[in-house]
Amino acid sequence: MNNLHFSKLNGQGNDFIVIDATEEPFKLSSNQIIEMCDRNFGIGADGLILVKKSNNYDLKMDFYNKDGSISEMCGNGIRCMAKFAFDKKLISNNIIEIETLAGVKKIFINVENGAVGNIKVNMGKPEFKPSNIPVKVRDSIDEIFNYKININSRDFYINCVSMGNPHCVIFLDKNEDLGSFPVSKWGPLIENYEIFPNKVNVEFIKIKDESSIDMRVWERGAGETLACGTGACAAGVCSIKLNKIKGEKIKVNLMGGKLKVIWNSNEDNVYLDGKVSYKFDGVYFL
Repeated sequence: MNNLHFSKLNGQGNDFIVIDATEEPFKLSSNQIIEMCDRNFGIGADGLILVKKSNNYDLKMDFYNKDGSISEMCGNGIRCMAKFAFDKKLISNNIIEIETLAGVKKIFINVENGAVGNIKVNMGKPEFKPSNIPVKVRDSIDEIFNYKININSRDFYINCVSMGNPHCVIFLDKNEDLGSFPVSKWGPLIENYEIFPNKVNVEFIKIKDESSIDMRVWERGAGETLACGTGACAAGVCSIKLNKIKGEKIKVNLMGGKLKVIWNSNEDNVYLDGKVSYKFDGVYFL
């Protein structure tokens, strides 16, 4: 395949190359994915999605970070994939199930006058057990909340959860400004810190009010992005667990827009809700 048809979509500025691989299955090398995601020499994106057939569910998602590595799950990516599939008529229902490496995710597509509005995804249950995130700590603990680590002489109090992929949530001190915080300095150091065997996504958080938080994110394999769906879920769950937020609905303000996270700890499933933008179709010459 020399001419590769693709679409470009984004969720709150978190942008993806989406490719229909349902009729003609194929593979892309890590170098091809890196080139396609490059913002100077390729299309430019935070990640790449192959939309595949599933034997038991509506569709299957293969998700790749822009460094060519495969990832278990992407909340914004799966919402973009759902809109792509609906608009391209790969699906006809507005409630579908997509197979991922992090399990099967149920998607709710809000259709108004034939057009896709908000897309909500059941992200499943958050995982707090350190070995399942995974996080390797010497202490014998069931959950990692307010756990102190020291990197380059700075203490961080980390909160760890898996939303199908590993996350490390850090609440900034009251006197720290989120906008000027050096995410590009601390993000990669924490991502690659020794206690995270599979590396980790890092969320830097400021509490805005009793129902909303501000967030910047350093994504594993991608760097700082304008938004991260699984990261928003991880931050929302940690905010509720630590009683920093009231209620079970949280507005997450990201650099690229807003997402809604809903978590009733009695039900346990986390829901991610927000808009998705379809930008353009194109042909890429491999």
